[in-house]
Parts: sequence; structure tokens; C-alpha cells
Amino acid sequence: MPFGWKTEYEKILPANGLNNWEVFAIAEQACKNLDWEYLIVDEHTFTATTPTNWTLTEEIITIQPQKEEILFKSKSENIELLEARHNQKNIEEELLPVFNRVRKDWSAAQLQSAAAAIQTETLKQITTGNRLDSGKITFGFKDHEVTFLLIAVKLIVFIVMTVNGVSAKSPAAADILRWGGCLKANVTGGEWWRLITAIFTYTGVVNLLANAAALYFIGLMVEAILGKAKFLIAFLCAGALSSLAGIMWYNEVVIAGASGAVFGLYGVFLAFATTAYINMKFPTVWLLSILAYVIFNVVSRSGTSVYNAVNFGGLISGICIGYLFYFFHFKRNVARAGGSRISVEVLLITSLLIFLFIRSKRNDTMRFEKAIMKLNQIEVKAMTQMQHLQFTKSNKEAAEVLRDSTLPEWQHFQKELIKTDSYKLNDKFTEKRKLLSKYAQMRVLQTTLLYESIKDSSDKYHNQINSVSDSIDLIIDQLGY
Repeated sequence: MPFGWKTEYEKILPANGLNNWEVFAIAEQACKNLDWEYLIVDEHTFTATTPTNWTLTEEIITIQPQKEEILFKSKSENIELLEARHNQKNIEEELLPVFNRVRKDWSAAQLQSAAAAIQTETLKQITTGNRLDSGKITFGFKDHEVTFLLIAVKLIVFIVMTVNGVSAKSPAAADILRWGGCLKANVTGGEWWRLITAIFTYTGVVNLLANAAALYFIGLMVEAILGKAKFLIAFLCAGALSSLAGIMWYNEVVIAGASGAVFGLYGVFLAFATTAYINMKFPTVWLLSILAYVIFNVVSRSGTSVYNAVNFGGLISGICIGYLFYFFHFKRNVARAGGSRISVEVLLITSLLIFLFIRSKRNDTMRFEKAIMKLNQIEVKAMTQMQHLQFTKSNKEAAEVLRDSTLPEWQHFQKELIKTDSYKLNDKFTEKRKLLSKYAQMRVLQTTLLYESIKDSSDKYHNQINSVSDSIDLIIDQLGY
């Protein structure tokens, strides 16, 4: 097939007396051995997906018993970036060898037992209309590893912060910011990563424990629906977008905590609850508990509107993420966790929204202030070298100090300032940068003239040196130093 087209490959083999459920039972075990995602869609078709490769494509595998034959098919889900060889390899080199090996190794009793089990599970799914039901919700570590990992990370950060002197009950805003909290000025200044790190900081032990409990509860359901990779992506993306919502409405408030990310997971579940993947036959108590959690948090925090901005931002983001997952991964009913793709769509859209916000609100004031601190250090070194001139024993030694020490420092000052030319600053700091640029030029010129004057033991540069020195004093007055 030509480059850039969807491809497929089919192979028909004799059934050799196997019925549909026996074929599906063997196929299920083969997929487990291959680490492929799989789902029994109905009593006529077995569907699986191959792991995503570096091209971000995956192939859909279908197995359909037809009278005395079995049709094996591999079809590209996305536009292929390579040749059609992928699909043929899936069937000829991967699935069929394992399928035949399982068929050979199983005894008749094993085959019948496995076929009966898979038939029961499939008919149950068809009857309820659900791809997930309460019977699949467990409460332990198994199947919820990411949920427990996220809770553990938050607890570890809490312990490390408190050990380093941060108040456990009511940490100061400066401490929260120092440990990764989110402030608009920092984010628009280029520290976009704070939108994520803010999720793992805390605003108090009570909020930490409440968020951990809520995360555990919703994680039991959403991680079971999405699978580990998509669950982690949903948590981080909803958390980042909830932080973004907080700083969009509040310029001077430090955002921290996982409540927005947790609300995002509730939003994901609510989105799926309106689809065929989890229909309204899902136990009502789960839906009621989610609504109760949302209403309770809105009412209890009605006086702290920053939390409502973060929580609603997370909830809306979660609903959108849930629908993106559903339409891009789950609607086609190809796998237990929507296939093995890592949800590039959600990551790209989240990144794009953050990029557009930072670009539209970009403010490099904080970066510029850090640059000024560095310039001050360079200036101190240069001025110290200037003071050393009075201790030199000869004109030659003084000239060498100016040439080898003082002048390079002022040139370094000038180069570091040039790096800030691309910074987006307000009028006040733009003017300050212009004055500093002129100041750097004058210092370089002053040092050069002093060097030439001392080297030549001449007074011909005297007037120029005085003029430049007067200009420097004027600039210093304008800078307010």
C-alpha cells in the first residue's frame, strides 16, 4: 500500500470444530500473552488492539468465526506512516503462532472452562449495556496503582515540606510558592510547570486529607474506566487546567492543592455516565455521591471564590477530557481501556490552551528582576576591580587590571543584559532596561578610556573620561540607585 493510507490484512483459517466461544477463549489468552488490549464486543466478534508504536498508530485486530472458518483481520486505526507490513506481521508473525500454541497446549477441559467463562462475561455486558459495572470496582491496590501513587506523592511532598519547616496546618503563601505553588506572575513569566507542581503542594493538612480521600474514591472508578496511562493524563491535564482557571481570575493568589484535579476526575466520570460506555443502569449511589461531593464543596467554600474557580475549572476540564477520551478511544468499542494509545489528543489540546494563555498574557517582569540580580553581582565584581587600582604599584599593573579584569566584567554585564532584549515587559521595566543598556555602554567606554590613558600615561582622554563619568552619574540618578 502507498505511504499515508490506512492499511489492512486478512487471513482465513479452518475452524477445525471450534465454536465461537472456544475461538474467543483462545484469542483472549493469546492477547494476554502478547500484552494486547482486548474486548468481546458481541457473540460474533472478538476485538483487540496492538500496542502503540512510535508513529502513534495502532492496529485493530478482529477475529470472526464464520461457519467452518475463522477470519483474522488487522486494520490500521490511523493513517499509517509505514508500509502495510505492520498488519500482516500482526497476524502472521504474532497472533497466529501464539493462537495455535494456546490451542495446542490447552486440554479439552481447559478449553471448555475458558469458553464458558468468556461467554458468561460477554452476555452479561450485552445484557446490561455496560462496558463497566459495579462488579468491576475493587477497593485495593490492584487495578488502582496510579491512584495510590498520586496519593503517596502528595503525602511525601507534605512530609518533606513540614520537615523543612513549613506549617502543616496553615502554610504561608511564600512557602507554598517556594515549593511549587502557582502564581499568575510566575506562570506568565515562563514557569508554566507550576500549573502541574501546584497540584502536589498543599494548603493545609485538612485539605490534604480531604483531597486524598476524594481522590481515592473517584480513582476507584475512573482508573478502572480509563486504564493507568489515561487516568494519569486525565489527572494531570485537569489539574493543570484548573490551576490555569484559578490564575485567570485571580492575579495575586497562590494556587495549590489537588481539589481541581480531583474535580476533573469527577467530571470525567460524569461525561462517561452520559454515554453508552457506562449507561444509567450503573448503580445510582455512585452518581449521587459524585453530585453530593460537588454540591458540598461549592456550598462549603462559597466564601472562598478562588477555590470555586479552581474546582469549576477542573470539573469543566474533566468533562471535556472525558468526552475526548470517549470519542477518540472508547466509542468504537475496541478495547477494555480504549486501546493502548496514550491520548495524544488530550495532551496536545491541554498544551495548546496553556501555550495560548501564556503567550497572550506573557509578562517577563520576574525573569527580568532575576536578571537584574545577576547584573548587580557582576557590577559589584567590576567595581571591586576598579577600587583595586589605588593599590597597584605601577601604571602597567593598573592597566593590566583594567584590561584583564574590569573590562571583561563590564562586557559580561553588557552581554547578560542583551539576553533580556526578547523579554516582554511593561513600560516601566522597558525604560529601565534602556537605561541599563546605556549604563553598560558607558561603563565599557569609561574603562576603555581609563585603560588607554594609564597605558599611554597621557591626559588627552581626561575630558572624555569626565564626560562619560557625568553621564554614568546621571543614569544612576535616573535608575534611582
